[in-house]
Amino acid sequence: MMTDSAPSAALPKTLLASLALPALLLLTSCGESSQEQSPAEDQEAEQAETTELDETAPGEDPVEEEQAEEEQPEGTDSEGAGQAISMAEVESNDSPDSCWAVLDETVYDLTTWIEEHPGGEARIEQLCGTDATEDFGAQHGGDSAPESQLAELEIGELEG
Repeated sequence: MMTDSAPSAALPKTLLASLALPALLLLTSCGESSQEQSPAEDQEAEQAETTELDETAPGEDPVEEEQAEEEQPEGTDSEGAGQAISMAEVESNDSPDSCWAVLDETVYDLTTWIEEHPGGEARIEQLCGTDATEDFGAQHGGDSAPESQLAELEIGELEG
């Protein structure tokens, strides 16, 4: 009886062996994912990234610069901070549409802050076109929160 079982056991092994090679080849060829790239495609992608990086100087973010320019009120220039501005120019910006004020020899464009001021619009509007150092000091002296908010609105230094 042993002789009958030996040939029948060999048959499945032979059948499995003959199917194993085609199955292995099929799995290998289908195993490549569409997400994987050939070496040539990898090189092209790397060159594209390098080109994009070369167009922007180190430390610059074109998206952030564009957003900052959009947030600037008309008549101001983010690169203008530190420029000398005369008191006559400050006085000519004395309306809610263009509100400049001087605080401790620094000129600020308060136009966008008028509607945001927690104490009301009138408190800022009365400062437009003036040296508001005393008024600001009396109201907010020593308080760091208003001073940090003002830093974003700085447009230059008072001339003279």
